[in-house]
Amino acid sequence: MKQLSELVGLLGADHALCTCNLANPSALTTLYAYLQHTEHPCADSAAAQLDLEAGDPAFRKVKHRLKLQLFNALTAIKPTERTADRRERAHAYVWKLIAIAKQLRTSLASSVLLPYLKEAFRIAEQFELVDAAYQCAVMLRRQYANRHFDPEKYAHYAAEAMRYQQISRCYQDVVARFNYVAYLRNTHSTAEEIQEAARSAYLEHRHAIEAYDLALISYIVYLLELNIHLAVHDYEAVIEVANKGLRYLDGKATAQPIMYQVFEANLTVAYTQLNDYERGTDFARRLLEKTDPSAFNYLKVYELLLLLALRAGKFQEAYDSFLTIRPDTLTKNLLSYYNETFRIIEAYLYLLVRMGQIRTHPDDRTFQRFRINRFLNSFQFASGEKNSRNVHLLIIEIINHVLHRRHSKTVYSIEAINKYASRHLKGKSFERIRYFLKALAQLATQQFHRAAVERHTTRYIRMMRRKRIEDTNLDYYLEIVPYEMLWALILDELGYKRIRIRQTGEDRK
Repeated sequence: MKQLSELVGLLGADHALCTCNLANPSALTTLYAYLQHTEHPCADSAAAQLDLEAGDPAFRKVKHRLKLQLFNALTAIKPTERTADRRERAHAYVWKLIAIAKQLRTSLASSVLLPYLKEAFRIAEQFELVDAAYQCAVMLRRQYANRHFDPEKYAHYAAEAMRYQQISRCYQDVVARFNYVAYLRNTHSTAEEIQEAARSAYLEHRHAIEAYDLALISYIVYLLELNIHLAVHDYEAVIEVANKGLRYLDGKATAQPIMYQVFEANLTVAYTQLNDYERGTDFARRLLEKTDPSAFNYLKVYELLLLLALRAGKFQEAYDSFLTIRPDTLTKNLLSYYNETFRIIEAYLYLLVRMGQIRTHPDDRTFQRFRINRFLNSFQFASGEKNSRNVHLLIIEIINHVLHRRHSKTVYSIEAINKYASRHLKGKSFERIRYFLKALAQLATQQFHRAAVERHTTRYIRMMRRKRIEDTNLDYYLEIVPYEMLWALILDELGYKRIRIRQTGEDRK
């Protein structure tokens, strides 16, 4: 039922299924109406709508007939909204013309074949549909070779068929090479392997930018060049290549929005990794002016604005930016990565409000009902993560305990985070995190006495500062508020009196 429900969703809630000339259409319309109005359909309740059992052959037959009707409806030519993606509509239209032409190519007296093929070829060229253009050129070449003999037109379409065959092969090859690079990145191969694969692919296909000058191919070639530098964390070079790719796309009418979004997303990563507040904020504000709230990059832009402001210590600016995010974009249906990122940022903003670093607006109620425990419990899979979200959750929990003077609970959280760090945060790249966690551990050891804590953590903070945040090469979301700033704020919450930690019976044993 899930597959049928997905097909119904593609048609839209307002679509009326055509059941003309069908025997017994009532069962189809009943099942279709059920799927339209049920968010989580199941076979048992669907069968009950028809007074059948889920395992009945009659019910399986109705499902199969409905599936065929949905296929027909989804592939039919139909009027669409003017705001719909024009390239997607052109793609569907061209391939339908090709399908009709293939059925008519054996007809001697067809008056439809040639005009339909020529129209399909024209549209395919206009929208850079290289496979469709190749298919059209091949069929037109065949027609003008014999049945509609015309030497000039035959030569023209023969040349076009050859050209689009080369373009199509080049496109398939460059996509295959890019997919291999993506595979290496997803399997955590070494930086040298990824860089070598991206470099060899780029050198082999960079000629295609000038040879074919098609956005469809050049975009992938620029992405290969981008991955050469991403592999070794050379973010200045990433910025240069991404801007070069954007300038190329600006000159192409066939450039698609997703192409811009990929380069812009990489720019946000690069500016954040470099911790470049000036350039990154300027880029984000310019990008925000032209980004629709429904677009993929809308939340990426805000992520960049918030992270750069928090890392620069501009907490009030981060709070003001957070309030300007459209509420309807931060919903439960959001991708888990974005949902978790913005909830973690919200938790840090709440802590900064509690520590007096942010002045809330008089009419803002964002943090009045915010509860850290509810926030922590909402991360369903946090316990399974080994090197990212869990760090923030543990740090936020410890700071919240300090703010509320829950010293016994702070001790337990510190023990948990030390065990976590010793198991999962190994290697030089995690040095800043480990030194910060060692400093946090001294809170309990020195019984939350500020002078003693400062005295025993000086070396950890000094060693942490030697490793700059820009040089860690970790994913940028691992350090949202710089640990130096966070540590100074924690110290401000301590007093000059040692706190005796009460032990439970289990602790004494």
